[in-house]
Amino acid sequence: MAVFPLPQLEDNAVLLPSSQTNSTQPQLCDVWRDIQGAHNWNGLLDPMVPNLKAEALRYGNLAQLCYDAFDGKSYSKNYGTCYHSKRDLFNKMGMSESGYQVICTDPNEIRRLGRRDIVIAWRGTQTAEEWIEDLRDILVPTRLSYRCKRTGKNQEHHFADGVLIERGFLSCYTSTVRHRQGAAGATVNISTRDLVVSEIERLIQVYEKEMDNLSITFTGHSLGAALATLSAYDIKQMLCTKHNFHQIPVTVFAFASPRVGNLAFAKRVEEIGVKVLRFVNKRDLVPKVPGVCMNENVGCLSKLLHWLPWT
Repeated sequence: MAVFPLPQLEDNAVLLPSSQTNSTQPQLCDVWRDIQGAHNWNGLLDPMVPNLKAEALRYGNLAQLCYDAFDGKSYSKNYGTCYHSKRDLFNKMGMSESGYQVICTDPNEIRRLGRRDIVIAWRGTQTAEEWIEDLRDILVPTRLSYRCKRTGKNQEHHFADGVLIERGFLSCYTSTVRHRQGAAGATVNISTRDLVVSEIERLIQVYEKEMDNLSITFTGHSLGAALATLSAYDIKQMLCTKHNFHQIPVTVFAFASPRVGNLAFAKRVEEIGVKVLRFVNKRDLVPKVPGVCMNENVGCLSKLLHWLPWT
């Protein structure tokens, strides 16, 4: 997982593949809400308009970066981490002109995009442990919660009204590991979810005055696409419930994503306004699982067996 909050590119550049560049196309800064799914991409998909195609490719490249920069060699002393530092990541990976840096900003790119865009990119399955989690397809309640300080009292907000998530994906997102804070700091238990939530909260505090021109985009491939969808749901719930930031668009560009949760999960994602655009190959089995044998919406039999965890 990587968070790319702050972009930079040349002023007024329109990021289109050379074969798709068209002077009649609107500037991205003028249509970015449509590209992010404000109207469910109506009229933009068949055929796919150049601006949307370019943005999808750009987000796909950021997801690919998470693969390429990951040290997956089990014998490496840095196994499970990134090959490069935050400062060198994009340059070392040949993406110095990607438009994003991990910790820097540039006003020119913000003008091109029409807003400040925070991207959370996830890689797909790379380790043996992750392959095991992929196979844990029993559906379980999310049990995600946030501590909210309203009227001076702490209150836990749970989002489990019939919402079920594939156990392996939820485990990848919420399982904790021991982490040392600083060179001589104490060790604490921390999860990927903790990292994502804390970084998003930090960024929205930094850019609180720009809420009307801020977007959050999640992207990933395969397992990464599932985690992108799950974390987008989680973050949107947190933004609406804890901070009352309903206006921030949250979008997912998911590549070859397996199914993440049950029908209640899908409905809840739509209700809270998360926009998900899934890119799949027709013959790819991964986007059809879990649930390839029995789904909730395939007739009377599914209604009788809806209580089974693998439905």
